Amino acid sequence: MTGQQGVRRGEGKLRSDTRRNRRRLLEAVGELAREAPDELTMQAVASRAEIGPATAYRYYSTVDDVLAAYVLSVVEELRDFSAASTAEGQPLFDAVVDKWVDLLAEHGPALVQLRSRQGYLKRLHDANDIIVAMRDAWSEPVRGLLADLGLPDEMLEYALFLNNIMYDPREIQDLLQETELSRREVVIRLTEAYRGALRGWARAG
Repeated sequence: MTGQQGVRRGEGKLRSDTRRNRRRLLEAVGELAREAPDELTMQAVASRAEIGPATAYRYYSTVDDVLAAYVLSVVEELRDFSAASTAEGQPLFDAVVDKWVDLLAEHGPALVQLRSRQGYLKRLHDANDIIVAMRDAWSEPVRGLLADLGLPDEMLEYALFLNNIMYDPREIQDLLQETELSRREVVIRLTEAYRGALRGWARAG
């Protein structure tokens, strides 16, 4: 019995170490993306996390894998916010947009580091973890917006496709950093443009 308890304690410590090391690596990649994005390597991430490179490679094969895990954690935060909200229709959509822009203010430099050669729909149909989480975060807000606009629910997937384009982290950061538009002005203009894009898509057939 004592031996079994010892094994369980050992397994618990291993899981605790794994969680701690993964958390450190994710924190490190986020910090480096903000401070020195051109120096993002597995060695740099491991060093910032104060974890040996060999240990870091046990958790993630490449720096893109660390970034993907980081991005997923951010998108999951948006998904959880969306799911917990009691708002509906346009107010829900506006609340999720605001939350997304808040997340980008903190995590944007890491989010823009990760790029894919595949488009949104291809990754959605292939059940990419990040894109599925994005779909789960945005589906109800976008569905409510469609209803408020009198547009059919059947165009939800195309609406999510347009949402992915309109609220791209890189483009939002570009607007905030390279123009004189305030955060509120950026949000209002993007949302009005998105509403117009949805109407235009529906009108086209």
